[in-house]
Parts: sequence; C-alpha cells; structure tokens
Amino acid sequence: MTFRTRSLLDGIWKFWPDPDYTFSFDNLPQSQAAQMPVPSVWQSQEAYRNYVGVAWYQIDFNISQSCASEQSIWLIFGAVEDRAEVWINGNFVGEHIGGYLPFELEISRFVHPGGNEITVRVEDAAENFEETPHGKQSWYGYLSGIWQSVYLEQRPHLHFQGVKISPQDHNVQITTTFNDALPLGYQLSCRVMDPLGDEVLHASVQTSHFQLVIDKPILWDVNNPNLYRLCLSMVDEQDVVLDEIEQTFGFRTIETHHGQIYLNGRSLYLRAALDQDYYPDGFCTPPSLEFIEAEFLKARTMGLNCLRIHIKVADPRYYEAADRLGMLIWTELPNWGILTPAARLRARQTLFGMVERDWNHPSIIIWTIMNESWGIDLSDPDQRAWLADTFFDLKSFDPHRLVVDNSACYGNFHIVTDLEDFHNYYAMPDHCEEWQDWVQNLASRPAWTFARDYQDKDTWTAFLKDPWHAPALPPAAEVRRTGDEPLLVSEFGNWGLPDVARLLTRFGAEPWWFDTGLSWGDGVVYPHGVQKRFEEYALGRAFRNMSDLANYSQQLQFSALQYQIGQMRRQPAIQGYVITEFSDVHWESNGLLDMQRNPKAYFEHLSWLNSDDFIGVDITQPAVFGGEPCCISVWLSHYSGKNITGSRVEWSLDERPCGQFEAPRLSHAEVWCDGEIILHLREVTEPMNVSLNVDWVAADGTRLAHNQYEILVFPHERNIPTISLWASPRLQPALESLGYRIVADRDRAKILLTDQLDDDLRSRLFDGARVLWLADHKDALQTSVANLGLKARQGTPWQGDWASSMSWINRDVLFKSLPGKNILDFTYRGLTPEYILTGFSPQEFFTRVHAGMFVGWLHKPVALIGERSIGRGQVLACTLNLADRLPYHPLAAYLMKDMITYLQ
Repeated sequence: MTFRTRSLLDGIWKFWPDPDYTFSFDNLPQSQAAQMPVPSVWQSQEAYRNYVGVAWYQIDFNISQSCASEQSIWLIFGAVEDRAEVWINGNFVGEHIGGYLPFELEISRFVHPGGNEITVRVEDAAENFEETPHGKQSWYGYLSGIWQSVYLEQRPHLHFQGVKISPQDHNVQITTTFNDALPLGYQLSCRVMDPLGDEVLHASVQTSHFQLVIDKPILWDVNNPNLYRLCLSMVDEQDVVLDEIEQTFGFRTIETHHGQIYLNGRSLYLRAALDQDYYPDGFCTPPSLEFIEAEFLKARTMGLNCLRIHIKVADPRYYEAADRLGMLIWTELPNWGILTPAARLRARQTLFGMVERDWNHPSIIIWTIMNESWGIDLSDPDQRAWLADTFFDLKSFDPHRLVVDNSACYGNFHIVTDLEDFHNYYAMPDHCEEWQDWVQNLASRPAWTFARDYQDKDTWTAFLKDPWHAPALPPAAEVRRTGDEPLLVSEFGNWGLPDVARLLTRFGAEPWWFDTGLSWGDGVVYPHGVQKRFEEYALGRAFRNMSDLANYSQQLQFSALQYQIGQMRRQPAIQGYVITEFSDVHWESNGLLDMQRNPKAYFEHLSWLNSDDFIGVDITQPAVFGGEPCCISVWLSHYSGKNITGSRVEWSLDERPCGQFEAPRLSHAEVWCDGEIILHLREVTEPMNVSLNVDWVAADGTRLAHNQYEILVFPHERNIPTISLWASPRLQPALESLGYRIVADRDRAKILLTDQLDDDLRSRLFDGARVLWLADHKDALQTSVANLGLKARQGTPWQGDWASSMSWINRDVLFKSLPGKNILDFTYRGLTPEYILTGFSPQEFFTRVHAGMFVGWLHKPVALIGERSIGRGQVLACTLNLADRLPYHPLAAYLMKDMITYLQ
C-alpha cells in the first residue's frame, strides 16, 4: 500500500522579473511572462545573468477528486534563494527566509479538484547581501530563485515529518517527529535491513525517541559504504498502518586522538579536493543524480577520499550519492559579509538547519563554521567569543562529527577547533623552497595558527605585516587549544588552464563566463580574448596552439601537486590536505577537472599522489651531469591496511631497472624519511630527458605506491666558446671555472657580461658593444635605457601564487638543442626568476623575446630573456637565477653558453 504520493513540479514555470516592485500575486501580466526552468537560479539564463532583486514564478497543477478529500496535501520546496512568499489559487499560504534550506507548506484547504495555480514571489535583494549567508556568490555572481526541486506530496492527515538516526557502536538512537501528537495506543513498527537487504531487527515502540540495538553492525567506510535501511510504520490501535517512511543510515565513527583523524578507529589520511559545487549550466543546481555519481567516480579514480563542499549547502542528492559511493564530505556554512546581530541570527539558523537536514548522512564527517574569517573580525574579542560559543553549541548539538571553527589562511587563525587546518598558495616551481619551509613550519605547530592576545592596534598591525613570523604572544582569552588537533593543509594548488578549443566546441563560441573575473587579481583572471592574446604575444613560437599551451599548463599543475603533496606526506604531523580544487569554476582554472568535468592531462596519474601509501623523492636539482652519481632522498608514508612486511623500494630510469633496497617495517600511520637512492646516470653527448620511476613493492610483488619524476641530463663536454669576455666581479670566478676566457680590459672583450647595467655599459652599447646582462637582483639596473625596465615579482600579479604564473622559453632562435618542455618546469628548480623585464611591446615578442611569463588567462606577458638594440650595440637581458649557480648547475651553464654563442 502506498501512503504517500509525490508529484514533481519541476519544469518550465512562468517568470516575471520585477525590478520596480510593481507586481502583486493578482496582477501578473500574463502576456509578458517569460519562461524559467525550475530548478535553476534565474542567473543561469542569459537574459537575467546580472539581474538581482524580485521575481515572480507561476505554474498550474492538477489535483484529483480522491486526493483532495482523503489526504493532506503539502507543497515542498528544496531551496529558494533567498526569501519566498507563496500563494495557492490567490490565497497566501506562507513564506520562508533562507536560500539553502527546505521548507514545506500544507495547502490542503487552498486546493480543489482539477486545475490549481501556484504563485511564488522571490526576493534576493542586494541591500541584504552583507548580512545574508551567501558563500561564493561574492566571487562568481548572484544566485537567485527556485534552485532546488519543487513537488507536491499527498500524505495521511497524521504523518511522520522526519527521523533522526544516530548510530553509536551497536546502538541506534532514533528521534521521530510528527505533524501532530500521536494518539494514545498508537505505536511505531520498526524494521531494519542490513546492507545486503536482510532484515536484522523488527520491533515496536510507543515513543518518539527510542533506541535500537543491532548485533555486530557492518561499518560504513570509504571502500565499503555499507548502508542500513530503517523502515518506520505508524500503526493505530487496530493495527492499521497509517503512514510509512524509510531512511538509510550507516555505522561509522569519526574522531581525533594524538594528532590523528580516526575513521572507525583506524587512522585516516584525508585526501580531499575543494568542491565549489558549481555546474556547467545550472550553476548551483546539479543536472542529475547521475552527473553527481559520475563526478564522485572520477574523484575516486583520482585517489580522493573526501570532497570539501566550499561555503555552500549542497543539493541533498549530493550527500545521497556520497553515502552510496563512499565519498567523505566536509561541508561548510555559507559566509556572509559583516557579523551584525541580523547576520548572527541568519548564520545560526542556516548552520543548525543544514545539520538537521543532513543529519543521517554517514558521508558527512566535518562541519565548518567560518572560512578564512570571511564575515567575522577575529581581532575583536566579542566576535571571537561568538565563534567559540557557536563551536561549542554545534559540538553539543552534533557530537558525531568534527567541527572547524575558522578554516584559516594568512592573516587569520583558529579559536577552538577539532582540526588545525590552514590554507596557503605558492607558485610552482618558482617558490617551491618557500612551500617546503612553510610546510615544515606548520608541522611544528607554530603559535600563529591560533589567535593571540592582540592588546592594541599596533600589536595587530605588526601581526598582519608578517603573521608567520610574528612574536609568539600569549593566546587570546577565547582560545582553547589542546595541542592535539590534527594538522591539515586545507587549501593549496595551482592553475591548469582548460583546453579552450574544447570549450568553444561545447558552446559554439566563448562561454558567457569568459566575460567575468575582470575585477579580480588586477584583471589577470579574465578569460575573454585569450586566443587573441596568444596570437598577439607570439606564443605560437613555444606552443603549437592554445590546446598545446593548455596541455603544458596542466602538466605543470600536476608537477606542482606532485611536489606539494610530496612535501606534506614527508611530515608525520600533517594528516591530510585539500587540493584547490575539484573542478574549474568559470574563470578560476585550478580544477583537477575542467568546468565541463573533462579530465585534465594528468588525470590517470593523480592516484600516484592521492593514495593511502605514498612514496616520494626530493630531487633538489633535476638537471645533472651524466656519468656522475646523483643522491636522492626517499620517504614512505603508510596509511593503508596492506601488509608491508618484506616490502622493498625499487627504482628505474626510462623503465631500465637500476636498484632496490628493503623497506623498513612501518606501523600504521607512520612516515619514514631516511631512504636514499644513488643514481648512476650514463654519459650523454647531448642533453636529454630521463624518467625516474620509484615503486614501493610488497613482498608478493604487488605495487603499494608509485611515482615518476623527470631528470635533465647534460654532457660534461661543454664546447665553451673561445671568444674573449669581460665579466663583472660576481660572474668572473664562475665563468673562469667553466673554462671561459676572461679579460680584465672591457675594450679588449668581444662580449661584456654583467649583473649590473650601469652608465658605462650603456655608453658602450651606444658605441656598438654586445652585453649579456644577468638582471637577477634589485640593483641590477643602474642606468636609464629607453623601454627597458626591471621589476620585482613580489607583491605584483607576477608573483603568481594565487592566479598562477607560467613561464615559457622559445627554442626557435636560442636554446635549439635543449630537450624537454617549452616551459620553466621543475627542471628549472632554483633558476626561476624573481624579476621580470618590462618595456617589450607585443611586436617584440615575435623576434626579441626568448623567454617570458604570463599570469592567469595569458595576461600581463613580460620578458624573462629578451634582447634590445641600443645605439649600434645589442644587449641580451636575462632574469633567470643563473649567476650563482653556474659552477654546479648544468642547465644554468647551458643557458649561459647558448646566450654567449648567440651574441658573438
């Protein structure tokens, strides 16, 4: 027997924008009605992309004669952003405020058999934005309207409204709610089916809150997402069943001890990606359950065990799919702008409402209250106290999950939290040493992750200037730090541009969002015109086309992740990470998938990095001389349940086995960092790339972990030009050690090599001199040269730590015999520049720029190696860090030799 009948009202609704607040429920101009798909935000339609304010929706529906008399009828909205007022057949039936939570209205007395009409007024006013939980709408644009499903449900007049299931060990606490009090003599019949569908319990109770006991429960886990099913029946005194509901649940525990996260009593290394939960067409509305499931399967293929829903309450289908497919979920309260009394009220309503809505999902293991202190001033003791109170209230309300108070970043911190997480971004490989130092610093549990006692404005200002090296002041009074919170890096990552050709094929032209992002990052994230910039700055010299450039960008993104994750897995104190991000979102291109959920170039290799067991190496100088031994450190991280007794580490070069050693026997959740590989690279006659493969292999031959790295091998024979050179004092010793002929008299030299361009060299240039200028420090330019400048990257978009920079090298004029990629990847580790050359016009990129850098969507192209005629002379300028590395870095020596040869 069916006790409830649900009729979906999704589809095309009539729609009226009302910018002047002129319409009412009874005067909507039918002839002017537009069409709007429900569910969706109205900004997903081109005509209303930038509209915010008031809009009206309307749809007709039918009610049968029997339904109108025998059952109660409810109208349910999954979510409406932000305020909804509802009329049925011209009768006002209710309203709701809050854009992320469901609401339902009983409409039985307002409907009649046959045709009926629903009218909804939606208000999403910009003036309320700062006090309203809104999440990433401040980044990607407003989201307004009926964005989740709408349906009618016919229910018995007395019925269940909800059920909360709280498994703990073998006990299951159950709390039921009803639309009215249960009459005396009514009871609840409970049946529980195990993950195989077998009934394991059948009981009857006469109370709304009760406990069931399941013998030897089967746990829910990421690899075995075992779901039980609870069937509840409401039975009257004549044993007649009046209503039934079903709900799935799972037995799992999540807790922290001794600096580690434990899932079902087993140490868990969290391997997550940040999921903005935005979709190609529907914005915040997923196209289907199948689409979500496909996303999760790709996440699992990439080795992820968790997704962090970023400051957004997802569609309920998201959590349903996560439960069934074994994806852990870290979900967050959408932020607001300013913590006013109104914002505090809305925040707590939304926070506890989302916890209530999603209570039964075993996949959800973490709640976050704040992100990066957006919407709260943590220098204010009162606001810190509010955050601490909210944390403790949430822990009391839901003791079955972990809570993060403020997922912190540069310039803010924690107050009281279950997880000591932090965000950081660095350009790779440019700032890889800074990343390594920062990760080591975080692993030491520094003072800066928690609030300190900022006694006055000067103390706070001093902290903000350099938070990570600020004096260790006493903790703020509100801080409750145990020193036992697991450490995580909960945001990091780099850009990997999508294949624009694929996007153009999908949309037939530039997607609409190519015209967004202009106000962010000094305009560097603005996609529009990217193909024009590719052509205008002669990037075709280095890349066949935009698709080729995107492929290189994605490969560099993978190398960055490989290094960053490797450094984190090297630190025993760090218990997980969150990659930014799961998929691209409009202009933000740091996704592991593009906006259409197409895999990026490294998709099949990501599981090397995202694995329970991990093997990593640190090649501090990936460019080496052939014939010389190369010592490389190795580390292992063991978090799987696999047997590693008798395991070994093996390595090979270009699939040629080179060596192995017996791995130590590690305990679960242990990291070992004392390994060493000695590579004997054969002599070569020309520079060449080799692939180093490292494997952690079990005693039975199965592979526990794998990684692969590129090494650039150079010949010892340098064929040094015999031309006479003059070199500045800093350069002279290194050049002489390489075999160059250095003369003391500038007038006798054919080429002048300097790390400081001064007036004398400028004068000589006008007289016909040839100068190689290594412009790698702040004092490198000590004269005035028209249309040639030197600028530090730090503090500018070229720093590239957020919207990633990408450096390329042209090999059509210089560097023709250099193997490898046309980008400055990790083989250039230690050589990447901290200064850029300014003043080169787009036309000069066709002939005079030999290496360059852009930021984001190919913005602000600048030269790293460029030449310029000055008078009768010629200067070739290079900002790469070559000068101090020439004696021991073969790539630096090669680049130097090629530039000298070019000038002679």
